[in-house]
Amino acid sequence: MIKGVWAIPINLPFTRYNNSLRESAWVQDMVKELVHEKRVQIEQQGASPHQDLITFLLSIWNEDGKEVLSENEIVHNVILTVVAGYDASFIAITFLIRILANEPTVYAGVLQGESLTWEDLAKMKYIWRLAMETLRMFPPIFGSFRKALTDTEYNGYVIPKGLQILWFAPMTHMDNSIFPEPSKFNPSRFENQASIPPYSFFITFGGGSRMCPGYRLQGLKSSSQSIICLLNTNGSYVVTLTSLGIQCQNLLKDYRSKFGQGNSHRFLLPSEK
Repeated sequence: MIKGVWAIPINLPFTRYNNSLRESAWVQDMVKELVHEKRVQIEQQGASPHQDLITFLLSIWNEDGKEVLSENEIVHNVILTVVAGYDASFIAITFLIRILANEPTVYAGVLQGESLTWEDLAKMKYIWRLAMETLRMFPPIFGSFRKALTDTEYNGYVIPKGLQILWFAPMTHMDNSIFPEPSKFNPSRFENQASIPPYSFFITFGGGSRMCPGYRLQGLKSSSQSIICLLNTNGSYVVTLTSLGIQCQNLLKDYRSKFGQGNSHRFLLPSEK
């Protein structure tokens, strides 16, 4: 289904775009069944309005006691949460752990602390900066589409109103004029908000009115889960690609070509180097 996002929109039976549409329809039908089941459970008081995402969305009513969101809106929000909330998180966590495994100084800074608590998360600025720098270098979602609202001139080219364009996050994040030494992992870029470029240049989560609503949750998950992984190891750990849920065959082939034919790659921590 995801592959169709980047496919040429030609709706013929043998195209990737058509396959994606059919897969998308199947997923939507499956989620609709879940929505119907949850609606019945709520009506029969067999489920709490705050039991899960679907029951929460079904329980948003206006002053007249009617549901605010349509069934399609609920379905699309659930699919968005599953796709964006899962894929982006495990990709970011994987790269963050890999970077920490190869940056002894940075890794040592993470280990300087006690057990993680909920109250600590808001105070953990260092690990938050690590997560932001990881997302800058390895954005899980490398780009998205936007439609030009007006005729716009850029570098001598005119982008006509209504044209759909693709913005590419790495082109901005690896621009030396915006982020000096962009290939260097440097969490201090985010140490002082006044010392880094305007936030609009950090576009891992998009920007403007279409900015990803889950960007803080993404940072929270990346930070907390990475800390748990690192603080519960004895100086070494093994990242198993299949256990992380990476299903993309092309990504597996790329990793295997770099790290060997096995389905896991061992990253050495500072104590082993």
